[in-house]
Amino acid sequence: MVDVSCLLSLVFLLMLFVISSCELTSEQCKELGFSSNLFCSSCKELKQFELTTLQENCLSCCQKEEHGGDTQKMYEAAALEVCS
Repeated sequence: MVDVSCLLSLVFLLMLFVISSCELTSEQCKELGFSSNLFCSSCKELKQFELTTLQENCLSCCQKEEHGGDTQKMYEAAALEVCS
């Protein structure tokens, strides 16, 4: 009997390879598990975790950082959710 999680993993990897050659929409990025506030510098860190197969899609979904001096985006508050 085939392990379902193994089969799903193979389907997911196949899906990544098929759509890696085209531009991804925000909906496709979300379906692949990439968040809408993904910065391209995060994609470069995938190599250290041996996740280079995800790098091409990550770079298609990321936002380029703006290096406009010392300006930083400041938020009024943040919420931390802990799942157990």
